[in-house]
Order: sequence, then C-alpha cells, then structure tokens
Amino acid sequence: MTARKITIKDVARKAGVSVGTASRAMNAAPGVMARTKETVEQAARDLGYRPNAAARALRSRSSRLIGCLFSDLENPLYTRLFNALQDKWAEEGFVTLITASSEKLDREVRAIRTFAERGLDAIVIAPGNQDDPGLLKLLEDFPAPIFIVDRDMETEADRVLFDHAESIQEAVQHLVHLGHRRILPVFSQLATRPGLLRHAAFDAAMAAAGLEVPEKVMPVTPNSSVFAEVKAVLAAPDRPTALLVQGSVVLSSVLNAIANAGLRVPQDVSLIAVGDSPMAEEHVPPITALRLEREILIDRVSAQVLGRIRGERGPAQTSHIRYRLVDRGSCFDLR
Repeated sequence: MTARKITIKDVARKAGVSVGTASRAMNAAPGVMARTKETVEQAARDLGYRPNAAARALRSRSSRLIGCLFSDLENPLYTRLFNALQDKWAEEGFVTLITASSEKLDREVRAIRTFAERGLDAIVIAPGNQDDPGLLKLLEDFPAPIFIVDRDMETEADRVLFDHAESIQEAVQHLVHLGHRRILPVFSQLATRPGLLRHAAFDAAMAAAGLEVPEKVMPVTPNSSVFAEVKAVLAAPDRPTALLVQGSVVLSSVLNAIANAGLRVPQDVSLIAVGDSPMAEEHVPPITALRLEREILIDRVSAQVLGRIRGERGPAQTSHIRYRLVDRGSCFDLR
C-alpha cells in the first residue's frame, strides 16, 4: 500500500494554525511571527513534509499587483488614500487595484477570494464588516501580506488606527469651553471602529462635562442625507447651539438644513466637521474641522506594505494617527 502523501494541510493541523499561515511560514513570507514559523517548521519535520520545489518557486514570483478593498469610495479619505498609494507604488513598479463594497459582505468576500486567486503581492483593506467570521477566515488564510486601515479585526496583520476617541473628546471640550451645553452629534452608528468609538467618546465627554446627551442624528450610511432630521431638530425650542458633524456629504446636508432654517454659522449655531475637506475649508465662513494627518497615513501604509513585500519579517505592527483640531472660527463663544 502506498503511503499517503503529507500535505500542507496536515502540517497546519499539527501546528494548530491555518493553512494560509502554514504556507506563509514554509515559504518564509513576511509578517509571520518567528515562534509561529518555528512551530510550523517543527510540525513539517515531525511529519516528514517535503514541499514541492516547483510550486514553491512559482509562488515566489511577484505579480507586481497590490489590491485595495474599501467600504465606500464616496468617502474622500479612501479616494485620496488610494490615489496617493497608487502614485507611490507606481514608482516602484507596482499596479494598484481597487474595489469598493458599499458595506456589502458578499462583495468583500468575493474581493478577498479574487485577490488571493490572482496572486496579489499584498492587500490594503478597510471593509464594512470587521467581525464576520467568514471574512476573518479568508484573511487568516490569505497567502500575502495584509494591511488593515482603521478596523478592529481579529487577524494577524499590520494596521493603522485613527484616534477617534481623543479627537471627539477634544471637539466636545472645545465647544464646552466656549459655553455650549446643547451639542448635537451627527455621525453614523456603523458596526465598525470609527462609528463605535465616536459615539462612545461623545457620550463620555458629555458626561464628564456634566451634560446630557441629546437625541442624536445618525445617518444610515456615511453618505446619507440628514437634511430633514437636522431641520426638525433646529426647529425645536431647545435647539442645539452646536453641531459635531462627520464627512463631506453629511456636512453638506447639515449646512443646507441650517440655511433652510434661517440660521447662520457661527452666530446662531456653531459647527465642527469630523474630517477635513475642501468644503470645510472653502465654506463661508470656513468650518473648524478635525483633520486627519493624511500624509503620515499615506507614508506609513506605503512603506509598511512595500517592506513586507520585500521580505521584512517580524510581528504585525500597529501604529496610531491622530486628528488635529483646526480652528477656523465657525464656533461662537457663548460665555
């Protein structure tokens, strides 16, 4: 009887890791922890596993392709990030691909599978579904380096996280210092890191100031209109004196509601935008904004991804990028 051939699946099972992790460890791929690599190699020796040299050589060839999966390309942050990364990586001989999921899980699953099948050298992701077990399993088995942008995902990968909590607290404190007590938050409650942290930070900052959290306006998506909802809130006798608003699309909707209500910024209502944009900068008057340090973000993502592709090893790295409050005078002093 012919002995059954030992496969990479057998090695993965014995080492207690996924097939993708075992494959990356056996192929000396970047991003695999030294302890994991040793465990996999020991399991291979114990089982007598012999990798196919031809297949191994084929896998080592670079596709010169890097993929980006973002939840929403109407978010100017992702559009600008992709354009900047595309330019940087083109200088190094890479072609950058992009797909947007519109928060749909099936699109994200299909994109990750396609990226794996096409043999991309690395992927950068900011999906709309950060907790789905099936998506996490695909990422665990992904055969190339992964870089995660501002998502809390249970998978071993390099990532950059934005300091949402600190920035929202700073914005609330800025308004409270100016005498505002009725502050309306207008940002979506999505099941991903940005929405979760923003709402938690807002509630905490209001509580720390001894203020009640008002009824919130939460866009269905980061690009939904909130014109009717904000207009109704502004018509109330105890209307807010300040608004904290996310994004360029939602911000446009809020500005239209303020104008429709016959109110002025900042004389009647103060305004801070969460995320800077040409709209905030060029509006009359210019709008105070929480600006993400985009150049730092671009440089970190670009350098980290290229480093992993070129063989840099070591444990997954996490870096943090903060927002900076840019005061442009759209907040009135009520004291």
